[in-house]
Amino acid sequence: MDEKQVVFNTQQIFAGFVGALVMVLKQKEKRSIFINIASVIAGTASATYLTPIVGQVLHQTDPNYLLGFAFLFGALGLRSIEIMADVLGLDGKPGLDKPITMDDIK
Repeated sequence: MDEKQVVFNTQQIFAGFVGALVMVLKQKEKRSIFINIASVIAGTASATYLTPIVGQVLHQTDPNYLLGFAFLFGALGLRSIEIMADVLGLDGKPGLDKPITMDDIK
């Protein structure tokens, strides 16, 4: 019986973590520690699971490109948690406290 072995690339996990951490530290507004921790975890998880998939779809095996993807997914995963927290009012404010535009996603 063949067992599938799950292997995570620690460099990609670290790149995703750094991407999420940079986005948390870059924010000007104060957020709760819960939202900041959830954002970093979401960014790291996004990088961990999406980087190999995107690399395979794009036929990209160069580690430098994959680490760049991981960093970007870390930052984007963080932003998705922040938007959900705003919508659910978990940041202490009901609903969206400001409109979301494409400029906010950068």
